[in-house]
Amino acid sequence: MTAERTIAVSARTVIDGCLGSRGTANLDTVYDVGVALGLAEQTVRLAIRRMQHAGDLVQIGRGRAGRIERTGTAARAARGESDLVEFAFAGDAPGASWDGAWRVYAFSIPEEARAERDALRTALVWLGAAPVVSGMYVSPHALDTALDDATPPGLLERWLVRSTTSDLQLPGTTSPAEIAERLWPAATTIAAYEPLALLLNDVRGPAPSTVIAATARALELAEGLDRALTVDPLLPSELRPPAWAPARLRRLFLNEWNELERRFPELPVFA
Repeated sequence: MTAERTIAVSARTVIDGCLGSRGTANLDTVYDVGVALGLAEQTVRLAIRRMQHAGDLVQIGRGRAGRIERTGTAARAARGESDLVEFAFAGDAPGASWDGAWRVYAFSIPEEARAERDALRTALVWLGAAPVVSGMYVSPHALDTALDDATPPGLLERWLVRSTTSDLQLPGTTSPAEIAERLWPAATTIAAYEPLALLLNDVRGPAPSTVIAATARALELAEGLDRALTVDPLLPSELRPPAWAPARLRRLFLNEWNELERRFPELPVFA
């Protein structure tokens, strides 16, 4: 399978995937995986340089014989992305249920503190909260810990007002399902999973038989899921229609991912 037929994997995803949770990778492997996904070595090399300049990794040695290591700052960011994936699958688990409470987050930050306002708004949106009116966001999930991790120290204490209610009313409705559809339209989320659906349905050719091919396939899957999760607010199942397609696709993803891990447990992407 080639990236052109499914999902174009970025050089950064190749690098991050080869680093895995161990945070180190041999450069020959990184370049070979990139080539398997249609990326020229020079493209991957330039991405490594950009990540070095950004302080995300360091390179030890030169050429294909060298290796790269993730820095502490980049490792924390990678853990945040991993937490989002774990949260998605936890919501799909049997017995997962919503407590019926809406979490409300509000702030009024003056123009002179625009950077903090932007940081708070960005964090809330990234965590799936939706704006109700200017400066007020709502989510069916408790976001406090994740917000602490995603914002500069002290920002929440200075500006954020928090509340919880089971009696949320938007103009014209108090129905939780209708509120969810108004704030997080189902069609938008379903569309975000279309590339992953195409990838999962692409069964041409034999299953990966080498470490490089298996890593490339795993990174295609990861890229497809990551793109979907940047859009999906991961609402509780009670707030989505029955037979919710994104949940089905996540199960299909997990089936193939687990099979790849069973066959290639040594890969950094599974560590």
